[in-house]
Amino acid sequence: MYSIARNVPIVIALLKAHGINQLVLSPGGTNAAFVRGVQDDPFFNCFSIVDERSALYFAIGIYLSTGRPVAVCCTSAQATRNYIPGLTEAYYKHVPILAITFSKHPQYTYQEYMQAPDQTSLPNDAVRKTYSLPYVSNEHDRMHCERLVNEAILDLTHIVPAPIQLNVPMLDTELSQDDKPDLPAVKVIRRYSNVDLGNVELGDKKILIVVGENRGISDESIIKFASTTNTAIYVNHLSNMRNDYTVCGNLMLSVINQETFDDFYCPDILITIGGQTGDYPLYHKLADSQVAYEHWRISETGDVVDTYDHLTRVFECSYESFFSAIRGDVKNHNYLDKWVQHISSYNRAIELPLSAAFVAQQLCESIPEGSYVNFSILNSLRIWNLFEINNRVNCFCNVGAFGIDGCMSTFLGQSVMINKLCYMFIGDLSFFYDMNSLGIRHIKNNVRIFLINNNGGVEFKLGGTPEKNAKTDKYIAAAGHFKTAEGWALTNGFSYYAIRSKEDFYSSKESMLKNTDSSCLYELFVEDKEDYLAYSLLLRANDTRTFTKKVFDRLKREIKLK
Repeated sequence: MYSIARNVPIVIALLKAHGINQLVLSPGGTNAAFVRGVQDDPFFNCFSIVDERSALYFAIGIYLSTGRPVAVCCTSAQATRNYIPGLTEAYYKHVPILAITFSKHPQYTYQEYMQAPDQTSLPNDAVRKTYSLPYVSNEHDRMHCERLVNEAILDLTHIVPAPIQLNVPMLDTELSQDDKPDLPAVKVIRRYSNVDLGNVELGDKKILIVVGENRGISDESIIKFASTTNTAIYVNHLSNMRNDYTVCGNLMLSVINQETFDDFYCPDILITIGGQTGDYPLYHKLADSQVAYEHWRISETGDVVDTYDHLTRVFECSYESFFSAIRGDVKNHNYLDKWVQHISSYNRAIELPLSAAFVAQQLCESIPEGSYVNFSILNSLRIWNLFEINNRVNCFCNVGAFGIDGCMSTFLGQSVMINKLCYMFIGDLSFFYDMNSLGIRHIKNNVRIFLINNNGGVEFKLGGTPEKNAKTDKYIAAAGHFKTAEGWALTNGFSYYAIRSKEDFYSSKESMLKNTDSSCLYELFVEDKEDYLAYSLLLRANDTRTFTKKVFDRLKREIKLK
């Protein structure tokens, strides 16, 4: 029988999955649920050592004899402190010992509760890293817990072996309750290196490569891989990649339902390279999928990054090494064909009101080859990802931390280093947050800033009623702060264009696409409801579901949210 505390059985199950069977156990109450779960399991070889100081050194001796990671376990109170001398020895000796410590629920830390000191304050040279598990109360906690335990175990032997702490919080009411007859099914994450690539078998499995943000990477090895496997390469503007196997699927994923994605477009294997995608439709379809696909991450650092909660393998190598080492013999590219066929049916040439979407629609086919484009943050990136840019351009966005500050400063820093035209698409909150950057004296004449002044953060008003948006405007969307950027733009030597109609836009378009004697700022005065309407019209025009199906899908989504 196993503990009713859901994090304890996860730890035990993953110790078994990763083959860690040597356990050095010290007595106590807070760790009793773990000890009861392992003491009679024939997989584990358990040793009882009363003194935690001695227990840690004893574990070092086991490793020196076996060459395999060892786990130790102690209770709360001062027991963890008694591990410090031995952990320090293990740290400098490069011994992979997993110190499984137990603590009271976090609510009791620093609250003068009995036996509840902070268990995660070990010295820097005692453990390489401390992983503190969540108290598992819902499905998100469970997935978080699984990932952390996998990561802690993988970290024991990553590059240079080292001791790692894994801290498990417990409620007093759970310490003596065991009623689970079996260990839970858990997701096991493994790390691989170059030497393992020869053992990768793909067959005719559907493979989706997702390329995240990057400065522009060579796709030669990726193309060769895709040509011999049943692969589609999912890209958006931040991928800075386009070839015969790439698909720009953001609009498609914005309108199809989850069932359609799972039935036709969800891969058997997802391979990710690069940084963040900033692509919410992609994230939701992959994270919400009911298909048991595998996620393989390629990363030279070997970091465990489980974006979509399906991570099973981390390949610690360059993407060139991975894609160059693996070849298939697939001649049928039916998975790619499905994506291409669906995407090619979309129509973006519809009548739109003056809006961020209208700007993207009008410029996506004419931005000059080799230009640099920067999308300030969420709404700008979301809108532009619905359109395909005809020419090869270089696209960027501050999706690292995904904040509104510094978007324009980043863009201007890029612009001073190149002689190509540089385009910035930015909302009013982001623009005025970073408006001082317009005064940077190094700015050249190649800058084209499109300020969408839609009266606050339209992001927070998408789909809201007029009554709801009126309340949202006051503090959440921060409407009414900024009237116009004209004075500041002219003060800093920019050519300024006020665009209040489509006619104003068309009359200014020539300056947007050619070199001029000064940098230009185009301020589009857009009603927030028109901005959202344009976005909605674009989605509705390409949503092929019937009215009944749309209502059904919406009801299911609302029920799920509740």
